[in-house]
Amino acid sequence: MANEWIGVIHTTAPKYLSGAADNTIRKRLVLALLKKKGRIKFNESSYQCNWDIEFKEQPVEAYGDGGTLNFSRHDLYRQLQIDWRGYKATDLMTEKERLMNDGALAIVRRYDKIMPKLMRSLNNKFCGELFTDGYASGNENRLHGLESFMGSGTTVNADRVAKPSDTYGGKSTEVGNEGGTWSTTTGVTAPNADIGTDWPDGNGDAEYDFMSPKLINYGASAAWGTSAGTWEANSERAMRQSTIWLTHGAGIEGRPDLYLLAGDLYYAYLNKQSGKQRIVIPHKGAQDLGFDDVLNQEGVMIQSDFDVPAGSGYGLNVDQLELSSLDNVLFASRGPEFDIKTDSWLFMVGFFGNARYNPKYFSKFKDYA
Repeated sequence: MANEWIGVIHTTAPKYLSGAADNTIRKRLVLALLKKKGRIKFNESSYQCNWDIEFKEQPVEAYGDGGTLNFSRHDLYRQLQIDWRGYKATDLMTEKERLMNDGALAIVRRYDKIMPKLMRSLNNKFCGELFTDGYASGNENRLHGLESFMGSGTTVNADRVAKPSDTYGGKSTEVGNEGGTWSTTTGVTAPNADIGTDWPDGNGDAEYDFMSPKLINYGASAAWGTSAGTWEANSERAMRQSTIWLTHGAGIEGRPDLYLLAGDLYYAYLNKQSGKQRIVIPHKGAQDLGFDDVLNQEGVMIQSDFDVPAGSGYGLNVDQLELSSLDNVLFASRGPEFDIKTDSWLFMVGFFGNARYNPKYFSKFKDYA
């Protein structure tokens, strides 16, 4: 009986988890986009997660016929490093319980309750972790989510963009931290007074902002041309500005795929559109993935997400986000294993891996001042 039961469990668990993980991906737009673009990686290795990002470009100089060219090697990359993180969901069935549920069919029914509940718990926890700050106190074993590089510095009410001020993967997100220069236009108000340059408008060297996300201060009442400091008043302009800044700083590859909004921001955005008697247009790409409730503003998807903190929203470029697993599956199962100390059968599902980003290609919406 016990051997037959273990055989059923060990055969069924991987098959169930594979289907459950696929179902999880289909139900979350971010995960569905990651899968579509091949951004979920398996069988990662090494004792830590390392990757390179381009921080600088080779210099280009004017040349006339017969001139002398200068050749030299260039240091164009910086390496980011984070460690691996993990999540586990567990359950237990005592030997007495197993004996009381004698019969193969009864045991399988009990198993059918254990695995879905374990998977549901892991699913509900995992998707929300994509927004956490993996460096915050108490988060030492949690994913490096979006908040891991969204820290801000000096920002006043008149600033359209908050000053990036964080450390991610061992590198600072502050503009100009690795050198480079940026334009400053006389008579034009800087998007952030403390930074003082035209950034994220204007132009400059690649190394100036290679690690800097765009932190959109939608509460800047005097800066958006609406004379209001609310998301409802400024949402359309703030998201349009985010799209322009992300694309302006990195070309077409910098264009965001998706704006994920907290429920309160999404509600206010809908009110803004209905107030103009505008027909809200769904996004065709999201519909093709099975998400009919995703809106479209100038080619970028807009959706609310339960896990986004209230009063906040995020701009995501899926090609610059990677979800990595140390295992050959996203969620793995272990057990049942018999524990003689407690006379029980132990079940576990879990994940080992992390998420990694190129911060320059992401934005956040918040009332920073």
